[in-house]
Amino acid sequence: MHLRAVVSCLLCLALSAYATESARLADQPTIKLVLDGKPTYVFDQAALASMPRASVKAAAPGEQPSTWQGVALEDIVSRTCVASGDALMGRAMARLIRVTAADGHQVVFSAAELHPDFGNTQVILADSRDGRPLAQDNPYRLIVPTDKRSDRWVSYVTTIEVVDASTP
Repeated sequence: MHLRAVVSCLLCLALSAYATESARLADQPTIKLVLDGKPTYVFDQAALASMPRASVKAAAPGEQPSTWQGVALEDIVSRTCVASGDALMGRAMARLIRVTAADGHQVVFSAAELHPDFGNTQVILADSRDGRPLAQDNPYRLIVPTDKRSDRWVSYVTTIEVVDASTP
């Protein structure tokens, strides 16, 4: 009987540790990367931290300039095997990148707009500002430093989708 109580106690401790770790992971903010016909890729803070870092100095209207750090949207989208270089032609030129926030706000960029051989628009998914992590309730923010208005500076990014907008 004593052995059964010990095993039962150990099982309870293990389940408690598992539940605590699951809850901690569920609280971690993630971003879904979606491309039609492919499995959804989920980025967490660790995955983004392992990617090449980008930094821009920019200010939204009415704010002081800040140094934003994060990952270039082009680098994130390249994970979906979006055509690049000489392959970015034809139907691939009609691909759009739609970024969605937790509140449903959406903005769109063309694949060519982001590509270095075409528009070369610098867009970063920022996770820190002036060297400090963004707030837990808004961990990822899209920064478009060359836009004259900040309407595409999406807060609390949750999903990045690559959409084929070509017609058959």
